[in-house]
Amino acid sequence: MLLGLGTIGAASAQVDFKYKDQVVALKEIPKTLAVYDLSALDTLNALGIDAKLVPNSSYHGDLSRYQTAQYTKAGSLFEPDLAVLKQAKPDLIIVGGRSASKAESLKTIAPTLDLSPDTSNYMSNLEERTNTLAHAFGQQKIANEKLAQLAKLQAALKAKTKGQSALMLFAVGQNFMPHAENDRFGFVYDFAGLKSVLDLSEKSDAPRPEAGSPEALKIAEANLKRLEAAIAKNPDYIIVLDRGAVNTQKYTAQENILKHPALKNAQALKDKKVIYVNADAWYITGAGLNNTAFMLQELIQAIK
Repeated sequence: MLLGLGTIGAASAQVDFKYKDQVVALKEIPKTLAVYDLSALDTLNALGIDAKLVPNSSYHGDLSRYQTAQYTKAGSLFEPDLAVLKQAKPDLIIVGGRSASKAESLKTIAPTLDLSPDTSNYMSNLEERTNTLAHAFGQQKIANEKLAQLAKLQAALKAKTKGQSALMLFAVGQNFMPHAENDRFGFVYDFAGLKSVLDLSEKSDAPRPEAGSPEALKIAEANLKRLEAAIAKNPDYIIVLDRGAVNTQKYTAQENILKHPALKNAQALKDKKVIYVNADAWYITGAGLNNTAFMLQELIQAIK
């Protein structure tokens, strides 16, 4: 059950939101929340706290109710609508991830907190962000219960994956991009207790080359060699996040992998140990409190 913000805790004392090097001090518990980071929205939802203003996005699972007209849509995941926010006068704006770069401009409208997840330390950072919100809203009891549940789920998953290896792939159309531990979705290895078959990626700040350009073809060739080397190590599992399935749930990667020169003969494919994770949960909502429980349960069910 969601609680009215005015009913949570005592409204007379100062309320502090502390995260990393940020301290947002308010005179009372905020009653009108604008939330642009869906992992933060998912955590608030798990704690029984309602937001009033949200981005115009597609909402799934526990967040489906935010699709309705009951909630004011104020811009996108990347671009908050300043005019709508000024009119609504929120007590607190929460950004993160896709909207993090807008934090400074939003501070002219209302106190703004950047709750961007750090998935390189997935579980400890989720706990930190959860406690930031739970302490401020007086919801520590439910936060502790939910975090304890996550710890049990992760322990159960790691008990099933002990000693096993995996290859994480981000699929876009017919392209399958390997994600090592230091890549965007490489958190899955530590998260699930799986050993990566990939060496760490070489990082570059260079802009993405134009499709079909010599630079793009060179990257594609290197990508293919990385996949061939990874498959040669015979990963026990291949985990696929299909970008095309976001908002559609149409997993074309299931067909495309059968035609991919480096992946079609993988033993994991023959053994039916390819896991196509829920694209909306992993790509859109991300590291939220309830959503993480869903992600862990999904992997527990998929691991044989």
